[in-house]
Amino acid sequence: MAMLTTSVIVLLVLLFFTKPLQYMPNAVLASVVFIIGIELVDIAGMRKIFRARRDEFAVAAFTALVVVTVGVEQAIVLAIVLSILDHVRRSYRPNDSVIVHTEAGHLKTTPVAPGAITDPGVVVYRFAADLYYANANRFNEEILELVGEGPPEVRVLVLEAGSMFDVDYSGGETIKQVFNELHDRGVRFVLCDVAPTVRAELDRYGVTDLVGTDAYFETLGEVVAALGPASPGSG
Repeated sequence: MAMLTTSVIVLLVLLFFTKPLQYMPNAVLASVVFIIGIELVDIAGMRKIFRARRDEFAVAAFTALVVVTVGVEQAIVLAIVLSILDHVRRSYRPNDSVIVHTEAGHLKTTPVAPGAITDPGVVVYRFAADLYYANANRFNEEILELVGEGPPEVRVLVLEAGSMFDVDYSGGETIKQVFNELHDRGVRFVLCDVAPTVRAELDRYGVTDLVGTDAYFETLGEVVAALGPASPGSG
């Protein structure tokens, strides 16, 4: 009886209900995709991103919106573009710092501010990004701010370049401009912890010819020892 009933139903469907059945594949596929999509929505993960990093949450949320309203391929391209723009924004305003001594005599970083010094007359300035056309002006302004403000008078400005892995042509020209302005103010400009690739770039840009090979130091410790207040004639 079960087989006969099934056969009759199948026969009736094939004879009279084939037209409605044409929508079944799309409906089933849509249901499967919808269920998969719902499982891909990670609310807990988005909350973690929101608490930890608001800019990345904005990128993720906007990308998800584009996936729903436009398409996956367009959203992937948009996510890449937004991530690059966010990276450029952060490199435009890097977390630069001045290296100072603690009360115990150790070295630490402090935000760039007028009057921040490493040793009497010596400022060690750490630029925390690659130097290129977008942040070169900030580089110049911060150095002149450190040198031009208040006691004690700065006689040596040290560029700690450990976080710089690339310097473009505009950055090289800015370093030369900084050197000339410091020279006019009677301030010596030196560099330390320069990566070999960056040193090669500075050589090509003519920076080394301008500042001299003796302006390069391997480590910050060598700079402090050579240019600190205990070193006679270091100005």
